[in-house]
Amino acid sequence: MKILTVFPLSVALALTVSAAHARTLSFSSSSPPSAATSEVLKEWAEDLAEATDGELEVEFYWQQSLSKLGDNLDAVASGLADMAVVVPAYSRQKLPLNYLSSTSTGTGDPWVISKAWRATRDAFPAITEEEVNENVKFLAIESIGPVIFVGDKIYKSPEDFDNATMRLSSHYAFAAQNSGWDVNPARIRSPETYTSLEKGTISGATTYANQLYPFRLNEVADYVTRPDLGQHSSMYYINLDVWKDLSDSEREVIEASLDDLNKAFAKAEVNEAASVFDRVQKDETYPMEIYELTDEERAVWAEALAPSYANNVSKAAQVNPAAPEIGEAYRANREAAAEELKTGDYPW
Repeated sequence: MKILTVFPLSVALALTVSAAHARTLSFSSSSPPSAATSEVLKEWAEDLAEATDGELEVEFYWQQSLSKLGDNLDAVASGLADMAVVVPAYSRQKLPLNYLSSTSTGTGDPWVISKAWRATRDAFPAITEEEVNENVKFLAIESIGPVIFVGDKIYKSPEDFDNATMRLSSHYAFAAQNSGWDVNPARIRSPETYTSLEKGTISGATTYANQLYPFRLNEVADYVTRPDLGQHSSMYYINLDVWKDLSDSEREVIEASLDDLNKAFAKAEVNEAASVFDRVQKDETYPMEIYELTDEERAVWAEALAPSYANNVSKAAQVNPAAPEIGEAYRANREAAAEELKTGDYPW
């Protein structure tokens, strides 16, 4: 038996207007949906939908299914993706000031970095101006933590490279060239690390704790080396035209969510780093051996890596004279946030 429901005209019109106004924003991500930060994004999208009564939804394109990670700035700037995660290291010519968020030495704590960079952004409008020039608006920063090495051996010092072909992050690639390390850097994006190790194209790679399991790197590498120096950051952007086209109330909802989103990213990264090394050592199928550098070993790497950040500041200064002041303010903000964390706790 069919039941015919008759709505009053006013309700029917409201439903029609609401349906017509409903908007779905596309989001380009390089991570699988099971990654810790992917869970953060999915929860954020649910909160946005609830806060806007379903008028604003997010459709995720995981694992580079909409655009490649290295192309995500162009994708979100052009409108191919409404939102995307962008790695400034892959777009350093267009985002030289944002690239200063990634560090080669010092703390790699995700919350310290998040707090320090957002404070630096607030103090220097030039960073926002750089993004506006690329037709994007900043939503959040995700520090993915310090670089780790994965491969077929432990890397206690640069001498252990022994003429290997490896994927190196930007700071390590600069140090390799600047210091004359006996290594052959391969131009491989992080999502291609698994395939490159599996095929033997490379024998090792720099990566991050949060990528060990989502990218199944324990299946193709036996060792992890932890230098615990610096960190790399990713930015989350929305297309600026899309942002302006949203209603005032939709923009207000998103703006109100961003502090919690930044905290959630940092929390996910901190928790992942605290557990993943123990888990992977005990993995029943693909265990990895973990090695954490001694202070003496770490000092050798730090000495070689330090000039990389100074080089980034110098290059950014050629585009924007505010770069040295930004770099110095960011350093001071990191130190202050790290000291605050020593005497307090995370805000969650």
